[in-house]
Amino acid sequence: MEGLLEGVSRREEVVTLKKLGGLYLVVDPTMPHLRLLDIVQKALRGGVDILQLWSSGQDRSSVLKLAEALMGLAKKYNVPLIINNDLKLAKEVDAHGVHIDGYDLTPAEVRGGLGKQGIVGYTLGNDLEKLKWAEAVGADYVSFCAVFPTTSVTQCEIVPLSSIRLAKSLTTMPVFASGGINLSNAHLVLEAGADGIAVISAILKAPDPEQATRAFKEIIRKYRS
Repeated sequence: MEGLLEGVSRREEVVTLKKLGGLYLVVDPTMPHLRLLDIVQKALRGGVDILQLWSSGQDRSSVLKLAEALMGLAKKYNVPLIINNDLKLAKEVDAHGVHIDGYDLTPAEVRGGLGKQGIVGYTLGNDLEKLKWAEAVGADYVSFCAVFPTTSVTQCEIVPLSSIRLAKSLTTMPVFASGGINLSNAHLVLEAGADGIAVISAILKAPDPEQATRAFKEIIRKYRS
């Protein structure tokens, strides 16, 4: 891990932040970290567009080291690193943004800690009033959870694909979807209009994470073009 930690004390302004979209990999810190970092690097080689470090109840110092290593990989592959529900950790590693599952932290507060370029996203369910709120307060994107049943995230309600279609008609923000997405059903989410898809186990538990990533990217290219 130490080799991955070199030069990550400050975020270099090298990430070119296009309109957010594509393939969003959510990193589960409960996996063994050395193995996890190897998988993430393979996925980044395959073309992952955004990384998110999922929040967990793990030891703080261990998660900090993992976040620093992920920041090193994010810089190497020129992608943004977003921290889930933890502005303090995001500040410590100089991450590119924070993803928030609740609504108690505003984009202004996040950017007060990370700088005006800080990326802020929110998880949405079936209440589209939250979509209007997120846009009004200046969020950069939203992500619906969960579009399919999943064992990875048990607290999300099931969101029909019709909600993604409706959301795309109501906002100019990028719209992501997550929850139970795999290579067999990703096309359904993209057909509904999602700008990107967020996955966990479909890549982290794949026999070949790089090849799985490339397969997702090919599906995304097909439907986004």
